[in-house]
Amino acid sequence: MSVTLPPEPVEQPAPPKNRKNSIGVSGVIGALPFFAFVAAFLIIPILTNVVKAFQGPMGNPSTASMAEAMGSGYRSAFVLTFGLSILTAVVGGIFGLFLAWALTTPAGPKWLNGLVNSFSALAAQSGGVQLAYGFVALLGAQGLMTKAVEKVYPGFTEVFSLTDFWGVALVYLYFQIPLMTVLMLPAMAGLKKEWLDAAASLGATRTQYLKDIALPVLWPSILGSILLLFANAFAAYATAYALAGGSLNLVPIVIGFLISGNVMLNPSLAAAMVTWMMIIIIVAMGLRMILTRRSNKWLNN
Repeated sequence: MSVTLPPEPVEQPAPPKNRKNSIGVSGVIGALPFFAFVAAFLIIPILTNVVKAFQGPMGNPSTASMAEAMGSGYRSAFVLTFGLSILTAVVGGIFGLFLAWALTTPAGPKWLNGLVNSFSALAAQSGGVQLAYGFVALLGAQGLMTKAVEKVYPGFTEVFSLTDFWGVALVYLYFQIPLMTVLMLPAMAGLKKEWLDAAASLGATRTQYLKDIALPVLWPSILGSILLLFANAFAAYATAYALAGGSLNLVPIVIGFLISGNVMLNPSLAAAMVTWMMIIIIVAMGLRMILTRRSNKWLNN
């Protein structure tokens, strides 16, 4: 009787010990252009601006410019910008939320959903002089729609103007609503159909499902998206300046005058106002990050 011995195990070659290190080094080298770009166009300008904000006229350390930026002379600009940003963020958030909800429902033609989705992605990135010119051609003093409305309501131009607070807010909503839609589509898609089926099997109505399941899961994403809309409106410059020029006391417009104006030239004060803007936007984005993490715990499970 012969006994068959098991084959001897073949030793596998050990992976090179420095493989992970080589991958890490190559990854860092590949990211060097990105780090250089971020440093040159983001980090260094921010640090330079902050240093300038805390310097006096002679270059000595001083907080006079930071205090002046929030003083009685310029506080109204922050209040007006804050109000415009809150208004457009909340109104744009509400309409964008309903639009995102409509796009994620199975009812309705698919071609319409695709068209609205594509337009939302495009309009969310629009702005600047071209957007202002389009609204001027439509709703300006000599705009096509303005002339048509004046035939029915002759005093329309006395009630509405693109250069005032409400006119600029209307133009902001053109890109705030689509931006909210784009931001909420992933969160809406994260709502599982099993949740609706389970709620329906227990006798819950669609309203109860929205109130007790969908909204508690979505509210961090909704509030976080509204905070992003707030930051987006707070920092907008080109659209407001092209529409209102110097007639609207917004912080970005005032900063532009302080940097390039012949009468209001004050780079130190402009740097201080930019620093306060960055603080406000960083706080808003920090809160959004916290809310987004809380929402992802539900949507990714």
